[in-house]
Amino acid sequence: MSPEMTASPPLSALRAAWSSPLARKTVLYSTAMATNALLGVFVYSVLTRRLPVEDFGTYSFVIAFFLFTGMFFDFGIAPAGMRLMATTKDDTERASTRGALFVLSSGLGLLYMLAVVVGSFVVERFVHPGAGQVLLIMAPLAAVYPLQEMVFSVAQGESRMALLSAATVMPRILLAVVLLLFTGAAMTLTGAVFLTLLGMMLSTAFAIMLLRPGFSDLRASIAAVLQEVREYGRDIYAGRLVDGLTVGLDKMLLSLFHGMSITAYYSIAMTMSTPIAMGSKAVSHSAYKDFASEQRIPSRILMVSFGWSAFIGLCIGLGGFVLVPLFFTDSYAEALSVLPLLALGGILLGANHPFHAFLAARRQGRAIRIMSITTSCLNVVLNITLIPLIGMTGAALAFITTYAVNIGMNLWFYRKVVNPEATGL
Repeated sequence: MSPEMTASPPLSALRAAWSSPLARKTVLYSTAMATNALLGVFVYSVLTRRLPVEDFGTYSFVIAFFLFTGMFFDFGIAPAGMRLMATTKDDTERASTRGALFVLSSGLGLLYMLAVVVGSFVVERFVHPGAGQVLLIMAPLAAVYPLQEMVFSVAQGESRMALLSAATVMPRILLAVVLLLFTGAAMTLTGAVFLTLLGMMLSTAFAIMLLRPGFSDLRASIAAVLQEVREYGRDIYAGRLVDGLTVGLDKMLLSLFHGMSITAYYSIAMTMSTPIAMGSKAVSHSAYKDFASEQRIPSRILMVSFGWSAFIGLCIGLGGFVLVPLFFTDSYAEALSVLPLLALGGILLGANHPFHAFLAARRQGRAIRIMSITTSCLNVVLNITLIPLIGMTGAALAFITTYAVNIGMNLWFYRKVVNPEATGL
């Protein structure tokens, strides 16, 4: 047998893998996330030049506040909707489910807006004077967060990666275009937050138009969503509720104990480490619909996920010493002290994505809830303990430890699902 003949089947399999729908969706979504990350670097490079370091730190705090508090206003609706969209076959039923999710998410948006109003007074009084005023002014626009989460969940559940990609990158595109068009205009802290939220609102509204939610038999569709919430979504929500304690907590604690300048440096380091887990996230989200019926994670997905994360993490950990001063000026050079640590944490985060997506698709809500509560409580304790003592380094060490424990727990629960006999189930 000739060498060409022996090499042909593997090469054919490789070509078939790269030309598969999953590969095309993964490439599309990872390209969107990479573009979003690059635009984020551009946007931050502009803002760091047009805002004082203190104001940029406040901007980072306000965005972190929205991410932190927004996680609480889901109540299991988004994950329940995602799974319904992945398992429903009838087009009319899917459209009605989208309509129910839109109505429920709109209600959550109004509720969240009121919560931001209340939270603004707390922030102004006890955390950071000035930031609370910005939150109060921006509260009406903050209603977009539950709606954006709904768009992401529906697009992922239906495996509409083109729509998910557009919804991911469009807010940054709109913000970058405005910054380019008005290069010479004065920039204020409130203006920066307003433009950020406005881009989210416009892109979310456009995505909802493309989703074309249906409103026939709305009551029955809402009842179906709420039933899925009770049977599955609330377990995911319980995990996300605890996860919400960690989203943005590091930045808020840094601002409380070390000031807005340190928060600004840490935000730049986190921005630089964002691309590390993108490839893993892209392939995991693209495969979510397939995971609902597969018995185990294909080895090629695990290889791509970890390989991407490790390679990009190494590049950023080393290349950041050139890129940070280049994009953000020497004023943010202090971010380099934690960038290698955050790069390591990003690699561990990327390793977690396929297992988390698989367990979610296989309706392992209880496992996800247990993991989220365990690792999130660990993260909160470490952040509260370490950040007052060693600042950014403490936040980075908490990040690394959290995802190291998380990957161990993901592997344990994954083994239980794919081989229950071996674990006594």
